[in-house]
Parts: sequence; C-alpha cells; structure tokens
Amino acid sequence: MYPMKDACCTLFQDFNFNSIEMLTIEVSINVFVFALIILAAVFAGFSLRGKQVAKVRLKVEQLQREILHNHAEILALEKENINIESRMQDIQRPVIPIKTAIKEEQEENEKFPDVSLRKKLLSRENLQKQIRGL
Repeated sequence: MYPMKDACCTLFQDFNFNSIEMLTIEVSINVFVFALIILAAVFAGFSLRGKQVAKVRLKVEQLQREILHNHAEILALEKENINIESRMQDIQRPVIPIKTAIKEEQEENEKFPDVSLRKKLLSRENLQKQIRGL
C-alpha cells in the first residue's frame, strides 16, 4: 500500500545493529566525591556572590553618607541665607531728601572748572580776534 514504507523497512532490516561498537569513555566516580564537588561549587558561588553584595552595600552606605552631608550643607546655607535676609529687613534704610542731592551736585560742580568759560575762550570768534591782534 505504501511503497516508501516498504523501502524504509527493508533498509533497516538489512542493517545489523549488533556489529557496531559504540565509542564510549568510561568514567567511574564515587557518589560521595561527586556530592562533595557539588557542595564545594555551591559554597564557592555563595562566597563570591556574598563578596559582591558586600561591595554593593558598602557603596550604597557611602553614597547615603554623601547625600546626608550634602543635605546638611544645603540646610546650613539656607539658614545663613535666612539670617542675612532677616538682617537686611532689620536695617532701616535712610531716606535721602531731594534737596541734599541738589546740594551734592553743586558741590561737585564747584570742584571742576567751569566748562562754559573754556568754550568762550576756544570759540572761533575769540580765536579770530586773537589772530587779528597779533
């Protein structure tokens, strides 16, 4: 009925499985030694992982200390800022009257020579008069 099935079966019927020798490597190990090796591997894995966890915890503690230090410094600066602001509010600002400002301007003008006199002396008309007089 199935031609392929018959061909496949005849192929395996001709093949002799008893004549093939399989290549095997015999390893004999004691069960207790095997259990000891597994326990040693588990212990080594746990110890290595424990060291990694300890390093990470140490780093986390160091970062927490650094954050606390930074927060303390920020609080100290805020306190200083509040103290300075309160001192600035306590200082009464002097009121300078307008008349005083005018008097100060007049005093400054008295210190410098009069510019209008210099302009008169250096004007064209005055220079031409001086040239004619020579």
